[in-house]
This record gives sequence, structure tokens and C-alpha cells, in this order.
Amino acid sequence: MILLLVLAQPAAEQAYRQGVSLLESGRAEEAIPLLEQAAKIEPKNALYWKALGVAHAGLLDYRGSLEPFRQACTLDPRLLDVCYYSGRAFYAADQYDKAIAPLQKALHADAVKGRAETALGQCYEALGDAVEAEKHFRSALSRNDAAGQQARLAYSRFLVRQGRPREAVAIAEAAQHPETPDSRYELALALSQCDRLQEAAAALQRALQLNPQHEAARVLLAKVRARLEPHRQ
Repeated sequence: MILLLVLAQPAAEQAYRQGVSLLESGRAEEAIPLLEQAAKIEPKNALYWKALGVAHAGLLDYRGSLEPFRQACTLDPRLLDVCYYSGRAFYAADQYDKAIAPLQKALHADAVKGRAETALGQCYEALGDAVEAEKHFRSALSRNDAAGQQARLAYSRFLVRQGRPREAVAIAEAAQHPETPDSRYELALALSQCDRLQEAAAALQRALQLNPQHEAARVLLAKVRARLEPHRQ
């Protein structure tokens, strides 16, 4: 029995290393069988399960990533990012209720807690609990950590959807450092809901300067210009 374990460890590690090498070179589909092999040989190794989850997520196969990330989060909740990834995978798969437990683990384990707290806010919003969602968004902002911009943009979107665009403008304005296409878009969305159309158009034009492929900004800009047209006549 001991000999079998000794022999299994090098085989699992070799499959894992080959899989990670393929993953790092952008060949996630080829990496998956090797990472599955590593996890099958050593099912108690959280790192192997995490790598398998990352490979599936890299292919946007979030449902395929659910079980690997769940296993990794269960085996070692303090493994870097793993419970956050698990929660995000459940969220992407529209399983919002199942996302909460791993995100709560991430909130305890991760150094940047605002990230997990923002994700919890998004889950509760998706579940229709606006009060609990806002509590988490506000808590994420109060942490003032590296997830600050992410938290502000998510909270701004929440406020717009709640019919509170004036509050959203202030939050989105505070999320412009660093300036990104998404930060300009979220500000424009809030501005447009406040009928500040010229400012919204300028923010959208800037978003498209930063990323000409930002389709949401392009669509919103067309709508804003259509609303501006009667004022020019």
C-alpha cells in the first residue's frame, strides 16, 4: 500500500506539471485530461482540483469548473483564490444560492476581502434580496482595499437597477482611477438615467477610445445620441 502511494505521487505530479504547462501556453483543452488524471490519482490534493477548475473556466466552461473548484475549496479553503473562484463559478452558472457558502469562506480566508464581499452582494441581488445585497456592497466599499474599484462599479450597477441613478453617479465617479472602458461605461449608464445626456455621451466616447470593441458602450452611445437628437432641432 505504501509503495503504491509512493509510485502514485510522481505520476500525479508529472500529469499536473504537464497540464499546467499546457494551461500556461493557452492550451486549456489539452490540459484538462492531464489535470483530471492528477486529481484522480490524488483526490485529496486541492491544488490539482484548482488547476482543473481553472482550465475549465479558461474555456468559459463554468459548469465544468464547478466540481473541481468545489473540491478544492472543501479540501483547502485557504488555498489562494480557490473559494472565490468556486463562488464565481456558481454565480456564472446561475446557481446563486450555492455561490454564497464558498464566497463566505473566501471572505474569511482572502487578504482582499472586498472582492468576496462584492461577489456576495451580486449573489444576493440576483436572489432578489436587495437589502442584503446593499449591505455587502457597502461593506466592501468600507474596506477600501484593492477591490475598491470593482466594488464601486458593482454597487453603481446595483443602484441603477434599483432606480437610484443619482446615487450611482457619485459612486461611479469615484471609480475612475484607474480609468478603464468599463468604468467610463458604468458612469455613462448612470448619467444617462439622470438625463445628463451630453456628459453620458462624452463618457461613452471615452470608453470607445479606450476600447473600440466595447459593444455595450457602442449600443448605449447610439441610444444616447437618439435621445439627444430632438434637442438639436
